[in-house]
Amino acid sequence: MWKTLLLLASVVPPALAGMYAEPVVHLDAKTFKKAMATEHASMVAFVAPWCGHCRNLGPEYTSAAQSLSPLIPFYAIDCDDDLNKPLCAEYGIQGFPTIKAFPRAGKGAARDYTGERKKGALIEYAKGLVPDRVKKLRAEGSLDQVIGGFLHEKPDIPHALLVHPSTPSIPFLWKVLGHRFSSKIHMGYIKDTPSHEVLFLLGLYDPKETTRDGARTIIFSPGASLSDGQEYDGVLKFNGLLEWLQSQLDGTASTKKTSRVKSEEDIPESDKAGEKQKEVKIDDAAEERKRRLAKLEEAEKRDKARREKANKVDVAESPSPESSPDPETSPEVEVETEKVDPTGHVGGEL
Repeated sequence: MWKTLLLLASVVPPALAGMYAEPVVHLDAKTFKKAMATEHASMVAFVAPWCGHCRNLGPEYTSAAQSLSPLIPFYAIDCDDDLNKPLCAEYGIQGFPTIKAFPRAGKGAARDYTGERKKGALIEYAKGLVPDRVKKLRAEGSLDQVIGGFLHEKPDIPHALLVHPSTPSIPFLWKVLGHRFSSKIHMGYIKDTPSHEVLFLLGLYDPKETTRDGARTIIFSPGASLSDGQEYDGVLKFNGLLEWLQSQLDGTASTKKTSRVKSEEDIPESDKAGEKQKEVKIDDAAEERKRRLAKLEEAEKRDKARREKANKVDVAESPSPESSPDPETSPEVEVETEKVDPTGHVGGEL
């Protein structure tokens, strides 16, 4: 649908040229109906080419569209075009620019946007159009029960789980996908523990794998168990995930299962020997570091002893007490000192 709209609206109306750049899609009455045929949240600006406020809105509206593309589409309609005037009248457009939000596209009522015509305000408002359809799980207590309970919910549809190593809040990208597939795939999210207990439970954690330390996405067929998930192995971007999830529904996805992490007994003896050699090398390196530290400490002790000996010589050569000023009769002498802050920087300056 989105690609079709881009093709239909690829030619920018001459009157709006330069006002709203990509990824803002310029619609007419015909392509507007196609865009509203989905339940995807969207923003629509009803504008006129002669309107100065519409031109001022252009950079902010375009920038907001770029920040949310392709999660939430931003559209523009030229109400000065005779072909679009009936559509603009249908939505009660009386001034320009008029921005309307469509939380469920054409399957729900439109909302008037009355906020600030700035990038940040437009982004926050648009993100608020997406309802929360993702089940948030917590890695607490028995993880078998936590994730197993999630898989038992809505047993007649697939389940998709996003496992993140550090972020406690649900990424907006996953929220949008949860909205898109709300009645077709039960979407879940969980923040893993520092010891990777969730990935370990799902058979996906490999301590020797250092190239995959980010978020992981797993899908489960209806009725599948914890060990039956299939992992997404592509780039974690919206379009790739969207196509992959859709392929799971229409049966065109690869049937190859995620390779599980091998247990100790599954590892060949030759591989175990190689692992032992690696462990020996690591131990040798640790011992070498200890020897170097010991040498440094010994050198520091020698330097300290030399400094103390030199201080004793200086004291012995200093003037006798008789020639020293009497602290009771001599005027007070203010000694200037340099302040040292806790970071070690003189005077507290960096």
